Amino acid sequence: EFYRYNPVAGRWDTLPEVPYGGNAKKYDKGSFLVYDGVNYIYAHQSKYYDKTQENPHHYMFKYDVAADSWYKTALPGMPVYGLEGGRIKKKKSADGAAGVWYGGNLYALKGGNTQGFFKYFPGADTWHQLDTVPGNGSFGKKKRVKSGGDLVAYGGGAFFALKGNKCYELWRYFEPAGTCGSPLAANRSGVQTGFKAERSGFRVSPNPLANGWAVLRYSLPKPGPVVVTVFDVAGRAVQQQMLAANRAGAVALDLRKLASGVYLVRLDASDLTQTQKLVVQK
Repeated sequence: EFYRYNPVAGRWDTLPEVPYGGNAKKYDKGSFLVYDGVNYIYAHQSKYYDKTQENPHHYMFKYDVAADSWYKTALPGMPVYGLEGGRIKKKKSADGAAGVWYGGNLYALKGGNTQGFFKYFPGADTWHQLDTVPGNGSFGKKKRVKSGGDLVAYGGGAFFALKGNKCYELWRYFEPAGTCGSPLAANRSGVQTGFKAERSGFRVSPNPLANGWAVLRYSLPKPGPVVVTVFDVAGRAVQQQMLAANRAGAVALDLRKLASGVYLVRLDASDLTQTQKLVVQK
């Protein structure tokens, strides 16, 4: 069911029902609406996803406010796979999920007792995972985003998030200027958890790589833009990813398109260029 409140008439108007993905005829805990501020409303259907996809996403649908109609074709919702605790894990979006529109893109917490924070680019119809919500905070024990989680955009690249999950933690995420409109990863302000190296560098794990999902952990002389390029044995660039990196952190790499073989992964930052050999075994 989908309704619009008419403040002039003081009543609720019934609108066309929200489409749903697959056989899931309901919007469960964690589903949310986001308005782009112009003409479209996005309805994200949590919990359910297309299990036939190689890289499964939840379902998402777009509503045209001016035409009072839904686009019947589903858009890709948040990815099911994402970085959790330094590893790629399969986690569904669920209670505590929340979305907000900022700078022409959609930002969302995955919820469902996860640390996932994602960004949707409507022009490219793609999602990128941003830095994960910290697990350890002021509450004294590890807490992930669950029931009661919420997200707001403050402006200037700043976002505020509640974890919910029976804790009182409030976190601020900051996206560097210039990255809001481009498909780049980003960094957060606040407590940095996970990998910290004594000197600058990076590593990709697991290595050898079997399932196609890798985690790149890095430590840089200073934060800034980074390019990660994968080369085959002939020296050809077969994949490239850009990100706006913090001093230290971790990002997910989707390398499932790589065939079995030996590759070189090169990280290029303003004050650092380093290469690592990666073996892919399928």
